[in-house]
Amino acid sequence: MFILFGTMFIFGILENIKGVSYPLIKNEFNVSYESLGTMILILSISYTLFVIVSGILLGRMGTKKVYLMGFVCMLLALFSINLMPGFWTVTYSLIVLFAGFGILEIAVNGMATQIFTKKSALMMNLLHFMYGAGSIVGPKAAGMLANPAGPGIAWRQIYLLTIPLVLIIFIFSLYAKFPASLKNINSENITRDSKKSFITALKTPAVWVFGITLGVMVGLELASPTWGGLYFQDLYGMDPTTSGANFVSAFFVLFTISRLVSGFLIEKIGYLKSLFGAALSMMVLFSVGFALGPSGIYVLPLLGFFSAILWPTILAVAIGHFGSDAPVMTGAIIAIAGLLNAGIQFIIGCINLWVGTGWGYRSCLLLNLVLIFLLMGFNRWLKEH
Repeated sequence: MFILFGTMFIFGILENIKGVSYPLIKNEFNVSYESLGTMILILSISYTLFVIVSGILLGRMGTKKVYLMGFVCMLLALFSINLMPGFWTVTYSLIVLFAGFGILEIAVNGMATQIFTKKSALMMNLLHFMYGAGSIVGPKAAGMLANPAGPGIAWRQIYLLTIPLVLIIFIFSLYAKFPASLKNINSENITRDSKKSFITALKTPAVWVFGITLGVMVGLELASPTWGGLYFQDLYGMDPTTSGANFVSAFFVLFTISRLVSGFLIEKIGYLKSLFGAALSMMVLFSVGFALGPSGIYVLPLLGFFSAILWPTILAVAIGHFGSDAPVMTGAIIAIAGLLNAGIQFIIGCINLWVGTGWGYRSCLLLNLVLIFLLMGFNRWLKEH
């Protein structure tokens, strides 16, 4: 439990200090926005590639070895960042860091599916709350440390300061007995690593049912923080550094609060009912938020509370459905969902370009409707299987 929750907290810190470090990297090396955008694209590809790779390795090597591999990548990257002299060499280190993120994405969720077999939605929501907590602490701490009026620490040193946190969890992981290595395992609460392969998982129709549904969920979850600020800037002339930043901040605060408290309600209401309730609530919020025009900036952040429910809850359903095969199966599900989400975000960008500014974010209404129909089919499919 300590390893899982600690990993997610560190994951949140490291992934989201980029809001402070990326502008400082751009300034130090005096690179263009085009170069910075290329770097971000490469890092996204690295993350997605290693999500797939770690999904393949999980069934062959077991959870612990994959977990440790993710930490090794992170430590190598954090140590090497301080030695890299140029923009593209720094990018090489960040590629390794994002590879670690991709590996741990699968390893953490894989181990969680082995351990959280009771009250799965509650525990998965609490686990992902730790990511949200790290996402709030990381950028705030990095901003304070990098502030010239304060310590004025360079962005490289900010990454170095995270190494002790990573080392603590890494050392615990080295000596901990992961589910696959425990003796006398009780099948009711902890299961062994699945012997099924990632390729077998991809040939399983159920994996695609879960993966496509989760992909649409992730697309909706990320649409608001990705496109919301741009929507209010381009259509209503709002300042992205003030109104836009406040919009994203409010979204993630509500997102994190939801991960902390909603699990208790989901266990009482039921997993599928909670997913339907969240999807319908989001539909209402999108409709009202867009209808209100500029005043929608006070309504649309509420999407954070309901979108936070989706990812952990559908993985909780997967734990119950796949049983001992859940680690490998969820790895394939997450990989499918990640690729689908990348396509969704690309399509939203194309809608902004071809249809008109603002219509990309508004297209989330249609995507939300697609999710509701998917959940109806998903519910029927589960009853039949």
